[in-house]
Amino acid sequence: MTSEREVLDALQVRYGDRVGDAYRWAYAEHVPFDRALRAKGSTRIADAIAVDCWSSKGMEIHGHEVKVSRSDWLAELRVPDKAEAFRPFVDRWWLVVPDLTIVRDDLPAGWGLMLTNGQATQVIRRAPRLMPAPMHRAMLAGLLRATAKTAMRRTP
Repeated sequence: MTSEREVLDALQVRYGDRVGDAYRWAYAEHVPFDRALRAKGSTRIADAIAVDCWSSKGMEIHGHEVKVSRSDWLAELRVPDKAEAFRPFVDRWWLVVPDLTIVRDDLPAGWGLMLTNGQATQVIRRAPRLMPAPMHRAMLAGLLRATAKTAMRRTP
């Protein structure tokens, strides 16, 4: 069975484009919706957020929910407000799975679907473009903190 870490590693490869020393994407794992809420026990955490830093490519923000089992996915569907906390602030929202049997005909409207296989990712259903609102400062601070923490794991 594929682990969440393996899926996140594949996403990090996907968003690892760089020219020279400049990365195209700012990539963060386990991004809290609001650090203050997290301290109070909130579990609203995006598994990964990638921000396109190139204006020529649209500077889109992509949010990702990683699920490695069908039961995990069904649990997510029972609490839709968890992912919905992030969706208003991203351009695209993705479900990322290592096995297509995890999601059947129950992918919510407005979600894209990616499949990982080792370090590779494949878009199965393109996430539609959303109309994001600006991030509030607490969320932005959480994203920046998570980006810095994730970058420490990245190999040059």
